Amino acid sequence: MFRREAGDWAHQTFGECNLGDERRTKRLVEVGKRLANQIGCSLPKCCEGDKAALLGSYRLLRNDAVNPEAIRAGGFVATACQAQEHAVLLAVEDTTILTYEHAVASQLGTTSNNPNAKRRGDQVHSVLLLDALSEQTVGLIEQSHWCREVESYGKKHQRKKRAYQDKESYKWEQASVQVEARLGAKMAHTISVCDREADVYEYLSYKLRHSQRFVVRAKADRRLWESQASLFETLKKQSTGACCYTVQVTQRGGRPARTAKLSLRGATLTLRPPSGSRAEIAPLCVKAVLAEEIEAPANVEPLRWVLLTTEAVASPEQALAVVRYYECRWRIEDYHKAWKSGVGVERQRFQSPDNLARMIALTAFLAVRLLQLRESQCQPAQPCDTVLNEDEWQVLWTSTEHDRRPTSPPTLGWAYLALAKLGGFTDTKRTGRPGWDTLWHGWFRLQERVKGYQISQFSFTDL
Repeated sequence: MFRREAGDWAHQTFGECNLGDERRTKRLVEVGKRLANQIGCSLPKCCEGDKAALLGSYRLLRNDAVNPEAIRAGGFVATACQAQEHAVLLAVEDTTILTYEHAVASQLGTTSNNPNAKRRGDQVHSVLLLDALSEQTVGLIEQSHWCREVESYGKKHQRKKRAYQDKESYKWEQASVQVEARLGAKMAHTISVCDREADVYEYLSYKLRHSQRFVVRAKADRRLWESQASLFETLKKQSTGACCYTVQVTQRGGRPARTAKLSLRGATLTLRPPSGSRAEIAPLCVKAVLAEEIEAPANVEPLRWVLLTTEAVASPEQALAVVRYYECRWRIEDYHKAWKSGVGVERQRFQSPDNLARMIALTAFLAVRLLQLRESQCQPAQPCDTVLNEDEWQVLWTSTEHDRRPTSPPTLGWAYLALAKLGGFTDTKRTGRPGWDTLWHGWFRLQERVKGYQISQFSFTDL
């Protein structure tokens, strides 16, 4: 849930970080507060001319005694505490790449097939918790970072010879291990939601052996244990309980936005272990849902999802719930966009990999705050004072409206659009949702105007 006051948010998120000295933790909370008030801005801008605050911030981020993992660990503890308040959780996860091309890039890992590329960086695997019922973001519960070695490129043919634990695909199991360690008994009420990259037989086997719940989109058309039939064709021919469901397909690249009607079918199947496995692996008994678009427009590739899951799929309602869980997986992509475009993690220019790593750890949680603010539009009828304080919404109204200011707070839907307009958004039929940069530029401009308004309330004798 979005916490209105940046100070409260920073204390809740970073207040339990063990940095070896309480003064460092207090400084981290202060830095987090300043960055949260002006997300996307540089440290000097966030410190607003306060030289002592700026020097203290840099001293913290350049301190070799401050471990980036300790910053993340404290944030994960805060998320785990909040997670206990929710009945069922979705753990949506995915991998992204952070790239840089300033002086520090030569000390980072390669991110392309060109070993001489100027842009280099890290691979990052993130796990975000959502409330399964409200679909609201709870927080970041796991994030791992690693660099690919330049020597590993051009050797794809050797990857199949590696042990499972030495492959990059082992990250899915490692993430589940960490999430369970933090959530404890709550893991039984947590459903991992992953895209096709997680369709790894060993990973699915791990989840089943440890009684962990999941929804994973199938990539491989695996053979079934009972016969030589394939997973996809068997689902289409033999599954029962078909129903219809409508999804909104977002615009992407040259693909226009559209409404897609899906037929849903569910079945229980046993998957045959892949041939050539280096270790003995048992067959997997899983539930599966086929979600297939019907009446797709001409010249448009129909949607087709095959979802492997531990959840019940015997009824149309159960199959529908599984598909809805998978739709929530897009939230992790929104999170990574917020991290890069809104918070500006790739705009950081620290000259040391270690200093950069500390700032990356801090900004990872700022992106959650940004994501939660944007989610407030999903409750447009609620009053905006759940997100904005009285000065903020009144200044926002005066800045964007020509009517007399209302006596009671307007809605969140109004506040969201007003912030976007303040950031330069033009609401027309051709424009979609406001982007991260636009939204936070509006937020930043609002904070500047609120400060000016508050200063004007004091007489010069009080200053």
